[in-house]
Amino acid sequence: MKHQNLALITAMFALSACGAPQYSTARLNSEVNALSKVSSDILSQPKLAKALSGDFKNDLSKIVINSPEYIVSMSTYNRSLSEILVADADRELQISASANAGQTVKDGAGLASTTERGASANLSVSQLIFDGGSSVARIDQARANAFIAEMDVALAANTTAKDAAVSWINLDTLNMRDTRFKALMTKTEKMLTQMETLVASGMVDKSASASAEIAARALSLEKANLDAQIAAAEASYMKFFGAVPKNLTTPPSLLTAADLTHIQRNWNRAPIMAQTAAQVLSAKQSLLVAQGREKPTVGFKAGMASPMEKDERTTYAIGLEVSWIIGDGGRREANTAAQAANLKAAEQRLKGAKLAGKRELDTALSRRTALTASLDTLVAQEAASQNELEIMWSQLATGQTTVRQLIQAEEKAYRTSDQRISVASELLKIDYEMLASSGLLSKRLGINTNKTIIKAAK
Repeated sequence: MKHQNLALITAMFALSACGAPQYSTARLNSEVNALSKVSSDILSQPKLAKALSGDFKNDLSKIVINSPEYIVSMSTYNRSLSEILVADADRELQISASANAGQTVKDGAGLASTTERGASANLSVSQLIFDGGSSVARIDQARANAFIAEMDVALAANTTAKDAAVSWINLDTLNMRDTRFKALMTKTEKMLTQMETLVASGMVDKSASASAEIAARALSLEKANLDAQIAAAEASYMKFFGAVPKNLTTPPSLLTAADLTHIQRNWNRAPIMAQTAAQVLSAKQSLLVAQGREKPTVGFKAGMASPMEKDERTTYAIGLEVSWIIGDGGRREANTAAQAANLKAAEQRLKGAKLAGKRELDTALSRRTALTASLDTLVAQEAASQNELEIMWSQLATGQTTVRQLIQAEEKAYRTSDQRISVASELLKIDYEMLASSGLLSKRLGINTNKTIIKAAK
């Protein structure tokens, strides 16, 4: 008997040791350092770069669905769907069971102690009937939170796509500007060589040559600044796409006239607006949950208990249970007041979002109109500058145009072309910003961010 008791006690201690913590300070630090390791090619993203085809839309779509922001938002959305099931489970039939096995010892005088071995089992069933609406409000709140998470997916997809597109546009714009700037510098160097020859022959005053050299040095400083901008743009591009391709194409505008009309009519249905409105609904349900906790709870309960001792009978119980917290130090009332304040804050955030959304739309439309008009003007000016250059080059041999004047004309033509490229770039970026803020960009890329939240599947 003593040996059996000792074995039982030993087994109990052995089982309790199974729950011992596994992280010592050294092991925790070791695993944290292992997870924090960064590969040397992290920026180039070799795996992702190999999967890219060079096609703007396809590559942009791949960038989005592989981005950490999009994956995180999708995981959060999936978690929110599970939380609907968690909230819904409170209103389902609850069944629990337990069992015990062992022995009981009844003390007596001398050898009169008796030991009995056996097992007991308990089964209980409960069903919530009334809880002041808290359980229903928790379900509705979970559904509202799932909608908020769905809008987070849309925001992550559209924001990531827009940022990646802007990094592509910026690098392509700088490359075009650099190509034209190199052409200007090449022409300038040739003309300076011609001017030196003219100065040596006495046909041109040396002061004119010095003035041209100063202008050429200014171009060299500008080239250094442009190179620095290109390096920064390449780093931004690599963040999304990995390695920079040799021949980067100019991305098309995905904004159509129909899209523009849709955005103007339905700007209040943008993902950020829908998310902010859903936050108001979630706050309302949170207030209902708090108010329901101030009311009593009524439930149906039934149970069965099987005793360990053979001479005792199994007992059964069935009935209604009413519970009501009469006093808790004002905790529930304070929580209700806090949730009411949270609802007012959510309503004000929605009001602010409406004002900001309308203001941003009007600003974007105004900028787009102005840039479109400027671009048309610059295209015409660029053509006129090129025509002027052809005339001046033809007059160079006759002496009607000096080399210094030609250098100035070439620089003027470059400035017009450079400005036209920059304006076209800004116009393209506005198109992507408007598509992203309206939630249409992800749709243009074939990324489905609309999930069904009506009923969560078990």
